Amino acid sequence: MGIGKIELSEAQGIANRILQHVKPAMARIEIAGSIRREKPIVGDIELVAIVDDREKLYRLLGDVGQTIKPGVPGVVPWTPKDDSKYVRVRLNEGMNLDLFVARPENWGGLYMMRTGSGADKNGNPFNGFVPGIFKRWKTMSGGGRMTDVMPTMPTGEQLWVPEEQDFFDLLEMDFVPPVERTGKNVIKKYVRQQ
Repeated sequence: MGIGKIELSEAQGIANRILQHVKPAMARIEIAGSIRREKPIVGDIELVAIVDDREKLYRLLGDVGQTIKPGVPGVVPWTPKDDSKYVRVRLNEGMNLDLFVARPENWGGLYMMRTGSGADKNGNPFNGFVPGIFKRWKTMSGGGRMTDVMPTMPTGEQLWVPEEQDFFDLLEMDFVPPVERTGKNVIKKYVRQQ
């Protein structure tokens, strides 16, 4: 998380400005995380992207902040690798930008995962909608799992999910609006009636 939390409208403005700035290096890019879920207070900015030109991307990111080492507290300057799947930037505004790199075949899975879900009653993240979705996949596939953010059959066959809707279709569900992804109990509401 960045150094402070800000209101949704301010976070949306920053996210949109950064998205437009780095877009020339992208094949595709979208805002994810708590901004996409329209949380009133936002702690960081999350983007999911398919990158066309990494060198250009890293140059453009340098205009908006300092790339830092992900997964460590504080600000540790870091140069992302050419094949990084996750890049963190301490923005000039003082908050963190987390950029997650997808491929066309796993966009839907990564976009869903990085949009996230509401926290549990104790405020712990990722204990709601997304784990419930992955559990539903495991049950429906007879023991499948998620590998490389793609639904994977028990045989090891990975199924392409280029869009979120492709994943929902596998789960026999209608699209769940991001603002409703608050917990696993929401899943039942969107399961298609047979």
